[in-house]
Amino acid sequence: MFSCLGPDTAKELHEVYTQLGWPPASHPLTDMHDWGDLLVHTGFAEPVMDMERIVLAFATPERALHELRGLGRNLHPARFAALRTKAWKTQLLQAMELKLRNSQGLIELTFEIIYGHAFKPVPRIKMSDESAISMRDMRVMLAQGRTKI
Repeated sequence: MFSCLGPDTAKELHEVYTQLGWPPASHPLTDMHDWGDLLVHTGFAEPVMDMERIVLAFATPERALHELRGLGRNLHPARFAALRTKAWKTQLLQAMELKLRNSQGLIELTFEIIYGHAFKPVPRIKMSDESAISMRDMRVMLAQGRTKI
């Protein structure tokens, strides 16, 4: 079982960065369908994936940025490689204030949460003239054959 952030996380902030002509606000996050494919590709069976979007509201742009800082850093290869200035931060806060404020006066950011789980399939024994079965696999197969009453 796992959960992670999806590609719609902080989409509002991505739009602000795009409108200002800045490099991406964060690295791209993996879509839930791709997570399911990755689980199957790595040997898991019957993946079940779900997602939800949660909109969080913050009193100020500074508080929203504080929350985002706690989630980690921007790992996008095209991110700005140097330190930012106070003037840049002021421009970011003003853009967030202008574009992200809702009708109640709060700054809103969307977080996409992906949930998933999958099972490790029972190992299948390849049949040939000679077969080697480990003791661990044999114990697992024998235990599955028993039924509890």
